[in-house]
Amino acid sequence: MKEDDPSVEGNENDPAQINLSHCADEPVKQKRETGYSCAVALQLLGLDDRPGPGGGDPVLARGTYLSFLYLRHLRIRELQRICLGILNYFRSIERTLTINTSGLTLVAGSQVPTTEDSSWVNTVKGGMGTSQGLGAHHYVHGTSAEHKAQSVQFMEFSEVENQDDYYCMVAGCIHTQDQQGVYVVYDEALSDLKELETELLLLASHYIEKEKGHKVGINSNTGHDCGWAHAGVDRCAVLYDMWTWEATLLENKRQLLDSYFEAYQHALDPEERFALAQVITDIMHRCARFDLSQPYFIKAYRDECACLRLHLQLVRGLLNQHIECQREYVRRLWQDSHPDDSTTFGLPLNIICKQLISINNSCPALKNIYLLEFHPSLGLASCISRALEHLLREARHTCRPMSASALISLERHVLQLALDVWLTPAKPESWYSAQLQKDLFSAKVMGDPFLVGEIGLLALKSAADEGQNQGQDFHMLLLETFSKLLELLTLRHRLVEMSLESVHLARLYKELACEMGFEEFHLYLRPVHFESASHKDKVVHPPPVFITSLLEDSDRVDRYSPATLVLAISEVDDNQVGRFSFYTKEAILKLLSHSGVENLQVTLACQATQKNALMVAVQQVSFYHTPQGDCPADVKEISSDLRNNSGVGPTRRRNSRIVNGIENVLLAPTPKVPDTLTHPSERFQSTKRAPEAFVSIQLEKVGLRDTMLNAFLLRKQATADRARNLDEIGKVKRDVIVEYCQKFNHRMSHYALRGQIMAYCNSLRALLNHFPTIRDTFFMLGQPQEKKGLRDSKEGLKADPRSFQPRPRCLLSADGKIFLNLWFIPHPSEVLVMFKTLPEKAAFRALKLTLQLIASLHDIVAYLFSFAKLGNCPACFEFPLSPNPLRGNWGGTGEIASELQELQNMIDSLQSPQDPTRVSQALLLRREVMFLQFDAAVRYLIRRTFLAAGNAPAYQSVTDGMYHGLPPLSNSPVKSIFASQLSLPPPLDPQSLQAFVLFPWRAFLEDGGPFPVMSSSPDTLEYNMQLCLCRLSDRDLKVAHGELVGVQLLMEDVLLSNYHVIMEGSPGQQVTLDKNIQPDLSGVPGFRSQFQSSPKASELLGGPCNAVMSLALLRSFLVLWKQLEVLKEHWGRLKLQSQDINSLSFHKQFLELYGTDILYPSMKAIARRMGKEDEFEELIISSQSILPPKGASEIEIKTQQLQKLLENLEIHMIQEVLRKVNRERALVVSEKSKEQHTLPTDLWKHQVMKENFSVIRPQIVEKFIQRLLENYQDGGLEITFSKDHLKACLLSLGCDVMARERSNFESYSMCYEHLLENARQKLRQKEQELGIIRRGQSPPESSAGQVAELSHNMIMEITALRAQLTDLEEENLNLKKQIRKEVQEEYEALVQALFVTCLHIKEKLDENQLNLIQKVCELIGEVRAEGIDNMKDLKKKWGSARPEEEMKENAAEQEQLRVPEQDNSSLAALVRKVRSLGHWRLAVQQARFRGHLRRAEEEAMQSKKECLSVKLMAEHEATLFRQQLLALRQALARAQADNARVCRQQENQAQLLKELEHRATQEARHRQQLDLMKSSSMEKLLEDVEQKKQHLQLLTEEAERASKLDQLQQKKIQRELRQMRSWLVQERSVKVDAFQRVKELQSQLNDAERLLDQVNSPGGLISQTHYSLHSASTSSRYSQQHLLKTDLMGNKIRTQRPKTVPAPVKHKKRNDRVFLPNVAKNVQLSAFQVKTDPSRIPFRTDW
Repeated sequence: MKEDDPSVEGNENDPAQINLSHCADEPVKQKRETGYSCAVALQLLGLDDRPGPGGGDPVLARGTYLSFLYLRHLRIRELQRICLGILNYFRSIERTLTINTSGLTLVAGSQVPTTEDSSWVNTVKGGMGTSQGLGAHHYVHGTSAEHKAQSVQFMEFSEVENQDDYYCMVAGCIHTQDQQGVYVVYDEALSDLKELETELLLLASHYIEKEKGHKVGINSNTGHDCGWAHAGVDRCAVLYDMWTWEATLLENKRQLLDSYFEAYQHALDPEERFALAQVITDIMHRCARFDLSQPYFIKAYRDECACLRLHLQLVRGLLNQHIECQREYVRRLWQDSHPDDSTTFGLPLNIICKQLISINNSCPALKNIYLLEFHPSLGLASCISRALEHLLREARHTCRPMSASALISLERHVLQLALDVWLTPAKPESWYSAQLQKDLFSAKVMGDPFLVGEIGLLALKSAADEGQNQGQDFHMLLLETFSKLLELLTLRHRLVEMSLESVHLARLYKELACEMGFEEFHLYLRPVHFESASHKDKVVHPPPVFITSLLEDSDRVDRYSPATLVLAISEVDDNQVGRFSFYTKEAILKLLSHSGVENLQVTLACQATQKNALMVAVQQVSFYHTPQGDCPADVKEISSDLRNNSGVGPTRRRNSRIVNGIENVLLAPTPKVPDTLTHPSERFQSTKRAPEAFVSIQLEKVGLRDTMLNAFLLRKQATADRARNLDEIGKVKRDVIVEYCQKFNHRMSHYALRGQIMAYCNSLRALLNHFPTIRDTFFMLGQPQEKKGLRDSKEGLKADPRSFQPRPRCLLSADGKIFLNLWFIPHPSEVLVMFKTLPEKAAFRALKLTLQLIASLHDIVAYLFSFAKLGNCPACFEFPLSPNPLRGNWGGTGEIASELQELQNMIDSLQSPQDPTRVSQALLLRREVMFLQFDAAVRYLIRRTFLAAGNAPAYQSVTDGMYHGLPPLSNSPVKSIFASQLSLPPPLDPQSLQAFVLFPWRAFLEDGGPFPVMSSSPDTLEYNMQLCLCRLSDRDLKVAHGELVGVQLLMEDVLLSNYHVIMEGSPGQQVTLDKNIQPDLSGVPGFRSQFQSSPKASELLGGPCNAVMSLALLRSFLVLWKQLEVLKEHWGRLKLQSQDINSLSFHKQFLELYGTDILYPSMKAIARRMGKEDEFEELIISSQSILPPKGASEIEIKTQQLQKLLENLEIHMIQEVLRKVNRERALVVSEKSKEQHTLPTDLWKHQVMKENFSVIRPQIVEKFIQRLLENYQDGGLEITFSKDHLKACLLSLGCDVMARERSNFESYSMCYEHLLENARQKLRQKEQELGIIRRGQSPPESSAGQVAELSHNMIMEITALRAQLTDLEEENLNLKKQIRKEVQEEYEALVQALFVTCLHIKEKLDENQLNLIQKVCELIGEVRAEGIDNMKDLKKKWGSARPEEEMKENAAEQEQLRVPEQDNSSLAALVRKVRSLGHWRLAVQQARFRGHLRRAEEEAMQSKKECLSVKLMAEHEATLFRQQLLALRQALARAQADNARVCRQQENQAQLLKELEHRATQEARHRQQLDLMKSSSMEKLLEDVEQKKQHLQLLTEEAERASKLDQLQQKKIQRELRQMRSWLVQERSVKVDAFQRVKELQSQLNDAERLLDQVNSPGGLISQTHYSLHSASTSSRYSQQHLLKTDLMGNKIRTQRPKTVPAPVKHKKRNDRVFLPNVAKNVQLSAFQVKTDPSRIPFRTDW
């Protein structure tokens, strides 16, 4: 193995430190050793951690570097594994999306979708983008028989094992598992990884070859130029950077995809799921946009990852906020229990907060949701991506980035702006008053569906009560009530939406007014209510023509400015019409009754008019600017226009009609204005606005408001009798307010038209800047504040054959009725004031015609420019707006010039070329034909040609490109972002009149573009046309160009074959035909200059051609062609049972079937109709192919084929219906024939797939029966078996069963063993073969090194050759330029000589012309003189009464005029000479200028060379300086080291000295402290002794006093003790007497009992006696106890009183002995307590 030397130092991931041309040292040869040593191997690999002195050993350093290389290689492999996991995850997601959106199933071995086409698929197939049929009504199906569950059907009956995979994250890598938990890797993912590796290698090779460091120092020691081979580049480091950033990019894509995919899991609507699938697919296939002019690729990766992270942050923030809002809403709905299911029908499902789950991966991308939590509204997440794409297109068109790095930087800024604005939204409703916020924006009632339903029931109840009196039907009342309630809900929604939009627009209007020098009161109008209005004789006039006059004199403007923003209805009337509230149920019920809904409709109309006026004002200001070349420094703000007024934007559908918006303004909703307009700090444009474009809303309103008030007063006076009724007054108010809104909208529509005209003019100027030759040749650009003369009016169109007249510098005449010049592009300042002096209706008509002309011309010019650029290199596709050189084979500038000339000829050939209506109609038809022609060529001819030639890659590339490129060029409806939940019923066409009448608002949203009522400035025509052919090679592009030219020839053939139809369409023109007039076909599209001289065309056409009729015929033919191809494709799929005819074999089969079934019968029918059937048959036999009969036109041929296809398809549909009817009938009959009374479930079942499965059946039962019947006795009704025979049969049955089980086990086990053994043997054999091959093919160590070295040398040589080839190509280009300049210099003298010769010839021609004129004048004079003489003779002959004086005077005048004419001719000759001299001087000056320029270029080149040499010298000197600097740094390092060592020694010595001084100081201080402590301690000791003496004296005195007190206390205690003893003795004696008496009484009682027993006396006496005795004893005992207690308490002695319960006599002595010690003890304790009471008395025990 050949080691590489490290050549990249520093951080490879830092582009600032990356240098691909580090010089590599001479490689060190590896030492060869004959043995293996573990220690040596560890040292060589740099893995030995033992310290040692060998730090400078190159072998160890090389081992460390090898370890670094190995670790880096392992890291690259790990990164590749991560990339493979993510790519595999993408393929799995793509598979799931395909299954969900298409429902693929296997039919005849091919996958066929089972679901209906979505609107997008319908559009790309050439349809209108609408889903038809009842299957699209997913919300109206209530039974299982009606609803078609396509996804469930696919999941149950498809052959696919699993529909969804499972994913998990392990160690930063994502793994894919199937439903059984097995890890799977798709083949497409492996292919994607290989393709990615190839692309990364090519990209890395490009950046390595691009590096120019090899030219500085060239080193060629190894046989080839190492500098050219870039041997110093660390290729492994480049690969490491490449794979690291690619893995980072894929990870960012995966995180963003997860966010959208989790939203996809919630979506239920098929269109929303398809839109999210498209967004997810776009993210999968997004790659880094490399700028090949950058030195390295890391910046591109970093910017791309930053954009993805910003996008992820934006999507995650928005969706998480949405989930929180939905949870709160659902929680509020379900906070009360609803047992009745009827009240919850239609509500969102309740969220059961039981188990948090992650929908997709192990770690969720959004918030964790619960198991039974669904948010279908998350399907709107695709609108985020759609809005971001729109914003990026706007910014891209305005900033016009010229490189990939500039484009991605712009995208990053747009995403950051969206992130700042969308995640921190302001509350626009706060601009309104608190009362209005409560009445309109509060969702207290209208946000609760239960309250709304309750309101509906209350309204129905009140209406039913009123209806009973009038006899109305209850069902009609129910329908009317809830229809009115739904209308009220819709009106509130639209009013809230428009009010919020008006806030954003008003804020922007104020900012723009401030920038232009106006104040904000121009926005407001002081309210004047109807009740307080008075009649005004003089109504305020409209605003002045020049609005800037208000800056000097603002007296006309009312300086009224309210504190808060108000609704537009409040400026007119807020007492009756504008009074509403949605805050309470009573207020809503009031709106439902009477005329509340009508009043709210008028309120909405006023607010829509106000919002549209603000939009128009902002649009006019934003479009008023002049483009600054190709790349303007300023970026125009995102603006909007009233598209419903007239005209369409450049990105709007190309084949749409321009309609008047006065009828639609009250029905047209408006999307929210992007909040980017509300942040002036974030705007791109920072220049001051032009005040000329300002629109004063107040001045526009005030006059119309006064007119409205006057009309109200007049109507009120006219209906004085009925005016007392409030309802009648309200109706009059509503009528005049609606009229006011219509007039105000009509006036503001003028500004809308002017804004759109300015937008088209600006876009047209930008297009022409890329083609200056075309601009200077054909177009006339208006200048600011340009003054118009007489020749710029309709008088200037008068023909004068004697002089050349330039075209007028006006598009239309001053009155707007005469078309003047199509090629004049007015300046925005001119657009602002054009037609302002005309009446309103005339001005509106003129502006509308101007817009139609400019828009059509813009699209035609854009198409021609884009068509000319189609032949450019595909590398230019990313930036189609850049000025790329045109290829000559696609026409180039000359072809564009001829097309524009033909366009002018077409206008001149019209019947009324000065009628702007006719001209606009012709231009619109021309534009439609152009787009239809390109669509037909790309969609059918080009693809069919590639398919017939077997060029499948080209066919597929065109197919993929047209799916995204052609729909924007068609007239298919473009749905609004805000129409996701408000779609039209599918059977209705959004562009039909019926849809507009039934659902005006929804129809407008369905066909209003992504942001309705907003004009999109970018023109994506070139981008879309390039997208169709961008992936074709040069050879395929030539084929495509040939087919495009073939379509043009086909158009010519159609016109020639239908010339009689065109002529019949204009019979009035045939009356004035002249036989000598040739047909003028220059105005007919599709005719090139080379076809105009065709003798056949001159022969066939004998009169002038009506261009409008020709264009209408071509449009009809192209539409017919498209219809035919759509039906043909559908018919082919039915016949071939396949989804698409995308292979050569399918195409051949289709051609055979189509020729047999459709083409041949159609051609035969045409031949029969023409009477040429025999000739047709002979032609088919001779040519062996089906050709149309001679003389048949293309229209007739295609019409006949279309009819035949329709017949076949109708027959097919009838047959399918009959089959279905028969099948259903058979099911019904079978259900009826059943005897069970059950539901006919078979009618609802889907037809399942039939399966054939056979199982070998053993003959066990049959054998058992046979053996059993071998020995039996038949008794008639009974069969008898013997016991032994039955046992034997049962035994044999058991044996057979066991044998079957054993055989099954043995067979299966044997089969498994054989399989395992076979697999084991094959595996062992493969291992042995692989080992033999490895041992046989593995070269020895020396051979491996040689092979590695040879491979490295070959790679270096190839790289060097590639770099040299690139350098030689650059040198070749430079040499070509130099040779071109030299040739130009050589021929310059010849050109000058030719110019001089031309000037001389022109002078001679001028002289000859003057002489000829003089001679002609002389001849005319002579003829006149002869005529006069003849007249005189005739007069004399016939006798005339007229005098001859007049003739003499005429002759004299002629003589007098002859002299001025001669002078004039001489002056004209002088002028021509002066003009020639001027041309000569100009040519000389240009030659001198070119010479100066050439010399300046040479000097510049010389300066560059000198600068380069100086740079080389400077670099050489810098290298020397670096070396010197390195040596100085080393010397400085050594000096610093010595200095540091000396400093350390000095510091040590200084530290020692400081320590000695500190020690001495401390000792002296310590001695002083000891002395002070001794003196202070002696003083304290003396003071303590004195204190102790005093304390002792006090203690002795206290002890004496205490002893005296103790003696006195002892005496007192002894005295009390003696008293107590005496009292106790006395008590003892009393108790003894009592006991003695009790004893005596007991004895007496015993004697009495004995006596009573003897005499049998009654028991009552004995009981009474016993009771008396017991009472006496108890009373005596109580008295004794009370006495003792009282005495003891009186003496304060705490003694325990012993119990004196009577006891037997035998216990008397013992009680005495026990009682006295207890008393003594208690007394001693009491005495002890008394003695020890004083704390200072010592304890004494001797008392």
